[in-house]
Amino acid sequence: MAAIAHVGIVGAGLAGLAAALATARAGVRVDVFEAQPRLPSLASHLEVVPNLLRDLVRLGVAEACVRRGFPYQGFAVLDGEGRTHFEPPTPRLAGAQWPAALGMVYGELLSVLAAAAEAQGVRLHFDGAATASPDGPAIVAAGGHRHRFDLVLVADGRPAPGMQVDLMPQRWCHVLLPRAPGLERASWVVGASGLKVMLVPVDTRRAGAAVLLQGDASAEPAAVRAALEAQGSLLRRMAVHWGETGAAIVRPVRSGLLAQPWHDDGVLRIGASAHVLPPHFGQSAAQSVEDAVVLGELLGQGLPRDLLLDHFATRRGERAHCVHAVTTQAARWDLRPDAGTDLRALVERLAPLVARSP
Repeated sequence: MAAIAHVGIVGAGLAGLAAALATARAGVRVDVFEAQPRLPSLASHLEVVPNLLRDLVRLGVAEACVRRGFPYQGFAVLDGEGRTHFEPPTPRLAGAQWPAALGMVYGELLSVLAAAAEAQGVRLHFDGAATASPDGPAIVAAGGHRHRFDLVLVADGRPAPGMQVDLMPQRWCHVLLPRAPGLERASWVVGASGLKVMLVPVDTRRAGAAVLLQGDASAEPAAVRAALEAQGSLLRRMAVHWGETGAAIVRPVRSGLLAQPWHDDGVLRIGASAHVLPPHFGQSAAQSVEDAVVLGELLGQGLPRDLLLDHFATRRGERAHCVHAVTTQAARWDLRPDAGTDLRALVERLAPLVARSP
């Protein structure tokens, strides 16, 4: 079987655009099909954690991301007053010339990836629903037109049929707020009553804030403001601005992992189509981009399709399984803390895993 020359991708989200860029940089033609009329301008924060920044360097877009985001050197766990409980190490996995991590607006990263992909010759097709064909590597686009490829990637963010996904009774409520003075790093804030908030500076003026809502807690602005106002001074300062900048984005917490192999008859699932991770430790985005980087490296070796897919499964399967286990445990502890709850231990368990190049 000849090396792969043309790849089709379903979905222009984070996994799809990163894969398109990685594939094109490997010298392969790429077409991306997206059902929406344009890229989403998602007004929520994204943690570009050290292993994600390392992969953005490999994709050649780290400089653009640093310009658009907010570089920082560490992460802290705080109480509601803003006092530091502990600061996990934040290694510079991307190299000494780069910051340890970044905060960005999610939509900004999508724009950076799309622009870089188009500069590499990727063709983006918007405003038309497309699906992977059930009989071989092909994509059925709007109007029923069938496009054949050497390899098809499903990166539409929908869990694969048959994947068991656990929908947890908790949600994250995201907004962008004015950046508080002194907020110079990503911070996990635990209030006196157990309310949890993630704060990430995304530029010089703004920060992303995500409040963890348990059970049937309301996501209405007035309800979230009231919950924040009942906390310490740091969270009360946030409450003043909650709801000023538009509607919040509410995301459920889900967990699922597709059994290997993630491919069938020349169709490979990546990103959330193969692994649905809780957002803890920034690994949901990081693992999606890691899929893309590994795929790009294998394509650059000129491997025939079946051998490439076997190598991809070897490099991604166990690693995704381990990261999924850590992030899912963190989400379960958020929901029902027990005597063994130890966030620091989970951070220490994850760190050597993601420090290794995939």
